[in-house]
Amino acid sequence: MTDIEQQDNYFAGVGGICVRDGKVLLVRHTYGAANSRLLIPGGYMKFGELPQDAVKREIYEETGVTVEVGGLIAVRCEPQGWYLAFIARYVSGEPRSDGAENSAAAFFDCAEVLRRSDVTNTSLELVRLALTREPIEPSYIAPTDSAKNRVWFTSNGKEINDDTH
Repeated sequence: MTDIEQQDNYFAGVGGICVRDGKVLLVRHTYGAANSRLLIPGGYMKFGELPQDAVKREIYEETGVTVEVGGLIAVRCEPQGWYLAFIARYVSGEPRSDGAENSAAAFFDCAEVLRRSDVTNTSLELVRLALTREPIEPSYIAPTDSAKNRVWFTSNGKEINDDTH
């Protein structure tokens, strides 16, 4: 891995909504505007990293929980950066704080989370979406997509002929 690939890409952030047995994985943040508040785990992508890989890495780094990444549930676009939120399917591990970016990590009852005042507004909305909407599933549409390290998210599953890009 090159030095640039190890650096954060401050334009592209990701988050993962992991629901297990009616409970959602949240962390208590330790800095910035979300200090002391609960939010879904996530962070910046590394240069050269696909969003799904970043979600897996960030959730594991922040909570010790291993996930498989499902579909895209929401995208926020702002002039200063994009944020992609994914469904994250629990695989293994028990939540624990990373001792740096968060002071706690745990699964919280989804119904309770939706009533709490210490959950960030973005996380509240993303949990609501994850509980009520179908995500857009990732796919490799063209045979060359995997080799080119790219993935498509399409709402209708229609193939895209994009061999030129």
